[in-house]
Order: sequence, then C-alpha cells, then structure tokens
Amino acid sequence: MSCTRPFLLALESPKWKGLVPHVAVKDGKIGGVNPERRKDQKEIAARKRMQSRMKTLGYKLSQKTRKKSEEVFGWIKCVGGLAKTKLVGRWKILQQFQMNAAAYNIIRMTRLLSG
Repeated sequence: MSCTRPFLLALESPKWKGLVPHVAVKDGKIGGVNPERRKDQKEIAARKRMQSRMKTLGYKLSQKTRKKSEEVFGWIKCVGGLAKTKLVGRWKILQQFQMNAAAYNIIRMTRLLSG
C-alpha cells in the first residue's frame, strides 16, 4: 500500500480542488497497531478519508459505471483480439480497436432490442 500514499496526497492538493476521488482502499484498521505513533499522519488521514468515501452512494455509482466500461475493454481484448494484436503501427491498431468497438455496439444493440 505504500505506493498509493503519494498518489492519495497528490489528489488532495489544491491543484485538484473540487475533485472527489474514488480510490479503493483495503478494509480494516488503517495505520497498524499504534497509528498515533507513526510519522506518516498525513497519509493515514488521507487513507481514512478515502475509506469513508467508499461508503457513499457516489462511490457505489462510480463503481457500477466503471464495471460497465471495463466489460467493454475486456470484451475488446479477449473476443476482439486486441490483447495480442498482430498488427503493427498505431493507425492499424486504432482501426482494429474502432472495428471492435463498433462490433461491440452492434452486439449491445441486439441485446437491448431483444430484451
């Protein structure tokens, strides 16, 4: 978890004011056995804020939205063959991605129309 600490602190900087980050944090006690004795109090406080945000309705909705978009990219990688493409060059790979995205949309439309 040490790699997320600088990231969490950076998200709370004035540069990102107005942004409510939704970062997953492990359940359980934060900071170990004696968190008040640790030197990284800012990091512990940031993780606690993230953990409290995980209980909000906004976080739950963003996770549902994330799942939907991850399904699309997962389908494109597995079924569409973009995980191990045989093409070389950004233009050709972009075309392959766009064709797969269009195919996925057609599949989605048929499911929406039939249901």
